[in-house]
Amino acid sequence: MLTSSLSMAWSDHATLAWPLLRAMPEVAAAPPLEVETLQTFLTAQAQPVAQLLGEHEQWARTSMPHYAPLPDELTFTPSAEGEALERSFLEAIRVNPTRSYQPYRQMMAYEALSATDSIIDVSELTFLRGTIESNRSRYVKLGSGDTVPAASVVASASDEPDFGLDIGLYEDNGTEHGARYGFGVQPFGNPNLEYSSQAPFHMGFYHLDWLSQRAQPGLLVTYPMYRTELYRKLATLAFAGGHDYWGWRFMGWGLHYVGDLAQPYHAVPLPGIGLVESLWTVVTSQVGAAIQLVSNRHGVIEAFQMGVVTNAVQARHWEHPTLSQVAQLQATKPWTSSTLVDDLALSSVQGAPGLDGALERWVPPKLVSDATFEFSQSPEEADILSVIGSYHPDSGAELEKALNQQMGRFSYFAQAWIRSIIQTQGIEPG
Repeated sequence: MLTSSLSMAWSDHATLAWPLLRAMPEVAAAPPLEVETLQTFLTAQAQPVAQLLGEHEQWARTSMPHYAPLPDELTFTPSAEGEALERSFLEAIRVNPTRSYQPYRQMMAYEALSATDSIIDVSELTFLRGTIESNRSRYVKLGSGDTVPAASVVASASDEPDFGLDIGLYEDNGTEHGARYGFGVQPFGNPNLEYSSQAPFHMGFYHLDWLSQRAQPGLLVTYPMYRTELYRKLATLAFAGGHDYWGWRFMGWGLHYVGDLAQPYHAVPLPGIGLVESLWTVVTSQVGAAIQLVSNRHGVIEAFQMGVVTNAVQARHWEHPTLSQVAQLQATKPWTSSTLVDDLALSSVQGAPGLDGALERWVPPKLVSDATFEFSQSPEEADILSVIGSYHPDSGAELEKALNQQMGRFSYFAQAWIRSIIQTQGIEPG
């Protein structure tokens, strides 16, 4: 199976996006948002949402060659009420209906809590045991009528897809909704691993070489394009109807997949391995070893990114090179339905060899070149910054340079994504 078992790209998308969101005038200067529940939004916009979902379904069927059509019985029912209306919507967009979609806000590490803030445990937002056990972020409960900064809504929502939205959607995942959603058998990844079932929604192998296409055609069955277009349309509809909270929140949901596809390990199954080497890997039955190496390298850059970004944000070190790269404002081309595939994913594919080479050069071989070693949940993962810093005097700085190249890609396309939605509402930089 020519793909890493990992399905998460950058850790803590909310903190990753924050340096950009606080710097973009279009976001930072937006007026405070009045919070409303998903049910309230759907009750007010049921008919427009029904029309949008019908049109999006037709678009997906004609634009995505490997798309699995929505079963007729899951078509959104705008006449439903209350919890039934929300359930119908969640099933119509085929996300996990068993988690909570309540309003909340993720606090940045440096932000102080007010006397009225009500902290909620991450277990109220996700059922994923790995996240519940390892997550150290703070989440504040929001209620209808509360006000919240737009930047906080986008940031919080950008991490939400990793809270289980795309978990258990396939018929072999052992879930009731997966048995009805019509996506069929999970096309790649291990269906028994907690996070793995979201892989086809968070990875987009849109530029596969012919060998990979022949060896594992299931790698072509991916859904980031489906998700981003859906959330872009929903955000635009919400803004047009005066439901700004959900406009920004849907925007954040889509931003998650933009971030995922900015990670080369989510756009290339085996980065750093050329066509001839791939063929030799298959012929000599070394696929398992190759996947382990890719999985470890994927995990190393993710852990390194999280350590660098979290420490810098907590210290409010906005001049840090990585945060500066994320926050660098620039003119962007308009985001279209083809941008994710033709521009973002292609850029990640082109950047994959450089990132993979940097990991091989500047990280201890045990972590990135030993197929018998499992990086995930190892002591080295928990202490990654020290491990890399002690390997070579230049390791930290050089790996940070490689990371910042990926951050530049994320920043550019994140800005294009955000502007594509808010400029349709006539919102310009303040």
